[in-house]
Amino acid sequence: MGIRWHHSAVHCLTVLALTVIGPGSAPNARAETDGLVAESSAVSTTFAPVEDSVSQSDLSDAITRIRELETIVAAMQAESASEAIPATVDGTAYQHVPFTDRSTHDGIYDSGWTWRPRNPQESPFELTVGLHNQFRYTGFSREESTSVDAAGNIREINNRNDFNINRGRLVFSGYAFDEDLRFYSNIDYSTVTSNPIQLLLGWISFRMSDRLSIYLGLGKLPGTWEWTETSRYTLGADRTMATTFFRPSITAGMWAKGKLTDDISYHVLVGNGFNTLSLQASELDTQLAYSALSWWEPLEEFGPGFSDIENHPSLAFRLGHGLTQTRNASSSNADPAAEQTVIRLSDGTRLIEPNAIAPGVTVNAFDIWLYSAHFGIKRRGFSFSSEVFLRWLRNIEGDTGTGLPSQFDQGFFVQSGVFVIPQTLELFARGSQVNGEYGSGDEVSAGFNWYLFNKRSARFTFDVTSIDDSPAQQSRTGYVAGESGTLFRSQLWTFF
Repeated sequence: MGIRWHHSAVHCLTVLALTVIGPGSAPNARAETDGLVAESSAVSTTFAPVEDSVSQSDLSDAITRIRELETIVAAMQAESASEAIPATVDGTAYQHVPFTDRSTHDGIYDSGWTWRPRNPQESPFELTVGLHNQFRYTGFSREESTSVDAAGNIREINNRNDFNINRGRLVFSGYAFDEDLRFYSNIDYSTVTSNPIQLLLGWISFRMSDRLSIYLGLGKLPGTWEWTETSRYTLGADRTMATTFFRPSITAGMWAKGKLTDDISYHVLVGNGFNTLSLQASELDTQLAYSALSWWEPLEEFGPGFSDIENHPSLAFRLGHGLTQTRNASSSNADPAAEQTVIRLSDGTRLIEPNAIAPGVTVNAFDIWLYSAHFGIKRRGFSFSSEVFLRWLRNIEGDTGTGLPSQFDQGFFVQSGVFVIPQTLELFARGSQVNGEYGSGDEVSAGFNWYLFNKRSARFTFDVTSIDDSPAQQSRTGYVAGESGTLFRSQLWTFF
């Protein structure tokens, strides 16, 4: 069995050696033995009587002997380390196996819980999981209990006093096989929609160069600026009434994003339709949708969203425009197709509602052209942004084969915010309007944003909005077609 040598035994040997040397020479001997690090229980020594004084030759012999002992102990220590470790109680041989870390990834936090490879070349896979949650209180005080749309239908207007999760998102993103081959999946949960859980967005993308990335999957038609920006970065509690009315929606398709120059960016898409998120293949027509958005940032990078939480030291400027076009064809039995349900007239009446444009006629086919132009600035906590919308509904056909007059609608929003406490407390005001042949509607809003940790990941918002004849309706934003009154919203947006 091997013997392990310790400091204490070496010191014992030193004491024994000093005994041989004698008390008078102890300091010198101690200096010679400072480096000893082993013990010996197997070495025996015979001692001679000690004299009060020792000759110089005796001292030299003692020091030589100590050095010999040091060599012996070092050899025994090496032998002990090379021998097998004793058997365990049950008789099996126990062998110590050094721990080897075979993991290829580390868990860190990087805008989500991230599983990141230590060596991307050897293990080219990364996964980030994020959780986004928009918890909101909504209160609405109506001016009238009913309204009448262009088709003659009476719409009931209700007061509101409720809590909801308007948007919840479980997001998976990362790359596989190559850092340029990326994936994204956004699973939505909500208490205000007909589908409480659904895949909202999802795609595979490949970065071809610094100027071009290709995407395949389910994504937004990039027709307007405020719609393209995530709902987490709106200035108020949600997107404006005008954006809710005009914007396109989500569809399956392919798109490209990148930069034409260092200052000019673009986003173009070809997809199934203007709004096909929840539709099956049997519900789609054969007409594709085309959408593009481009913008110019000649000075500082504008950054995400509309608030200047980044506190730009110098002016950041953005100017852009977008265009979306598609043909909405009727279904095989000449009824309005499922894609057409989100298009409304300027008083909030659905375009495909019977009698909406002409008595006894239901619209079942039309072309839609949507043009938008936007402008924004940010500087030292101040922000201003605006977007103008122009929409043409052309080649409108009824279920009787009758051609119907084209429709033109226009609208805009303006909004501005300023941080009274840098990167923490922001006051804002905004307004929007929609005008068309069937009337107009508008809103004026004011409120504040409180960024809990001086960054976007946790934001409390409160706003009060005066609404007059809303033409928009959408469950997440809180607008109802035909309503007039005061809307109160307070919410907490968190994402991590």
